[in-house]
Amino acid sequence: MNHVNDVASQRRARLTMAEQQLPPLLQVLAFGGAVVLLPLTFLYGMRKLRIQILFVASVAALIGFSLLLVFVLDRPFAGDLSVSPAPFRQGALAPFWTR
Repeated sequence: MNHVNDVASQRRARLTMAEQQLPPLLQVLAFGGAVVLLPLTFLYGMRKLRIQILFVASVAALIGFSLLLVFVLDRPFAGDLSVSPAPFRQGALAPFWTR
């Protein structure tokens, strides 16, 4: 019976982790940093416009990939890179797994 209680408590912990969102401070840091950093890149005066556009585009791409990473890591149980339930179907939890 003790093992069933452990399984149930671990399930509740996983469900709680799945429902949580990013902390508000991290959201402000991610979006606020993007809003502040991107316009600052326009202040760097370069001699050639093409180089400045490449610089701004590379910073924008870096910010975009960082925000994408934050969103992907925020939802660990959804999408292509999700955590699989396969380990729960094996071992000691196999009798409790419903199909």
